[in-house]
Amino acid sequence: MTNEPFEFVDAHHHLWDLKSGIRYGWLTDKPFVGHPSGDYSAIMKDYLVTDLQREGAPVNLIKSVHIETADGEVDTVRETEWLQKVADEHGMPNGIIARVDLAADNAAAELDRHRQYANFRGVRMLSFIGLDFLDDPAFRRGFNELQKRDLIYDMDAGWPQMGKAFDLARDFPRSTIILGHCGFPKQRTVPYFNEWRKGIQHLAKAPNVACKLSGLAMVDHEWTVETIRPWIEVCIEAFGPSRCMFGTNWPLDGLFSDYPTVVNAYREIVAGYSADEQRQLFRTTAEGWYRI
Repeated sequence: MTNEPFEFVDAHHHLWDLKSGIRYGWLTDKPFVGHPSGDYSAIMKDYLVTDLQREGAPVNLIKSVHIETADGEVDTVRETEWLQKVADEHGMPNGIIARVDLAADNAAAELDRHRQYANFRGVRMLSFIGLDFLDDPAFRRGFNELQKRDLIYDMDAGWPQMGKAFDLARDFPRSTIILGHCGFPKQRTVPYFNEWRKGIQHLAKAPNVACKLSGLAMVDHEWTVETIRPWIEVCIEAFGPSRCMFGTNWPLDGLFSDYPTVVNAYREIVAGYSADEQRQLFRTTAEGWYRI
């Protein structure tokens, strides 16, 4: 990337303080059965912004986007409030994606409660356990409230949902949607890859959708540069560098590697791109789409 210093914006990570009083059911109660990361007991302890900054320092982590993780918390605004205090003190996270049930009757009011915090940017609703709600009328009613407020939808969707995801983006053209984890590919077989690729290419036709290149180690626990390369290359080819951004999924993917190794693997995979394209992938796409 020429002689300019490398700068990294982490578009997807998590933090938690188990002493904060916020409920993280998957970390403090019983482990989540069937979690794609398998045994994650090694991270069932505090993971603070100072830990992230220390681990990210070797690759010049300059900004970050936090994705909700307070599973079981009744009032999800408490997580946003805590994260804003962390950001005010430490300069990160620069963007906050919260959990809001967009299908709930009070979705609009909940969005407005989150909006009182400066770094709040949008919402994620998990569906990796098989939920399929993108065409549900109640969800779409709440999604319209999200669009009206110019907030981001951080979309958790696999390739079987790409058709509905495209329809959502088409029907709400003023919305901003960011696909998480390369569409969360859950298998590493050739037939699965081919179906996933078709889904990614179809979704990429929607100009208001971007793609996060992250989370691949959750299924590929013994990953190498070459095992994650095809998934990343397909996404960049489909969406382009101006709609792709790298994230680490830390500390979950830290179960299978260390932070600099992951980021440097990404750098090796895209080494053939121009300096400007690499700058987009590692920094400016995330800054632009997440408005940080």
